[in-house]
Amino acid sequence: MSEPKPTKVKPDIRAITRLVPPSGNLVQGQSELPIDPRLALEAAEIIAAGQNHYGGSEGDAGLRSAVAEKLKKYNQIDVDPDARPFELMVTNGGTGALIGIALSYLKGNSALVFEPYYPYHKYIIERFGGKTEPFELDGRLQFEKDRLMAHCRMLRDRKEFPLKAIIVCSPANPSGKVMTRAELDAVADVAKELDLLVVSDEVYEHYVTGEEPHIPIARSPEMWGRTITVNSFSKSWNISGWRLGYAYGPGELLAPINAAANVIYVCPATPLQAALSRVLMADNDYYARLRDEFDAKRRSFSAGLEELGFDIYDSGSAFYIWARIPRQFDDAIAFNEMLMRDAGVGMTPGSAFADSDTWDAHVRICIAREDAILDGSLERLRSALK
Repeated sequence: MSEPKPTKVKPDIRAITRLVPPSGNLVQGQSELPIDPRLALEAAEIIAAGQNHYGGSEGDAGLRSAVAEKLKKYNQIDVDPDARPFELMVTNGGTGALIGIALSYLKGNSALVFEPYYPYHKYIIERFGGKTEPFELDGRLQFEKDRLMAHCRMLRDRKEFPLKAIIVCSPANPSGKVMTRAELDAVADVAKELDLLVVSDEVYEHYVTGEEPHIPIARSPEMWGRTITVNSFSKSWNISGWRLGYAYGPGELLAPINAAANVIYVCPATPLQAALSRVLMADNDYYARLRDEFDAKRRSFSAGLEELGFDIYDSGSAFYIWARIPRQFDDAIAFNEMLMRDAGVGMTPGSAFADSDTWDAHVRICIAREDAILDGSLERLRSALK
């Protein structure tokens, strides 16, 4: 009788972050850029004015109205912020929405994630009684519709943890991959044929820099009624500690999520919601500047990495860099330990985002840092690798 295969030990992203000095921390997926001064001023004024009490679990009415305006302008999606049951709710970060979805729809069920996947999609679902099923993308981070259909059909028809949902993350964490229209159509066709829910994580929508535009799958034909879209302000407004995100979709799908939110965290932070509502749509060029700033960071840092032998995936977005480490190395965990020791620079090994061994020689690099941090990190990488 053969020995069981040992459980794969995954890198702990937060533990790695604590081992790296701030000057070389390219590990944790948060923006460490400064807060918009207008937003900081609004928050200070609102807090000082005493607006610090409970609000509704669905979120601040002013912020929901601002988000509805944002969805119409940038996503061509009409959501009524006054509809009942709510079609749009502010959540305690994107994580708060994902927890509500797990509690409402995935206990005893499973959700498919595309590998390499965002670890918290897996952690949240499995913490609250569900199961995740990785579907591995090929070496170019692509997939065939027929293979996806066959795999989902098999998972849907099993007795234990039948497939309930497909999670789409585009642009993707960790790879930055922007799903094409054809890929989104393939997911939509599978979901419709097998009667599956789609959870669309669109946190990185404003970092798209390539030829493929960001396309919300909820806008695809016949997909509104089976899609819950999750987003966050943490990255695009540099406020990850504020814990503000949002979810939208049909009222009947959001109602259980709102009920769960009311029990889990009562309401998102009221003064911070009010502050964000005042600035969210005040600057027409805000997201264009954000995209261009990150595009410049990606181009500059990628060029330096390529000189050192990294093979950069052309993702079409610019919050993360997904790369194969230099060819003389094949273990990103050992490679990263060497970089932390010799250069004071840390990345996230690819195995943190996968159940398979396919991505063990890859790393995710977060470039949401000041240019001085990126430039200094690159210089220390040159010293360590050349």
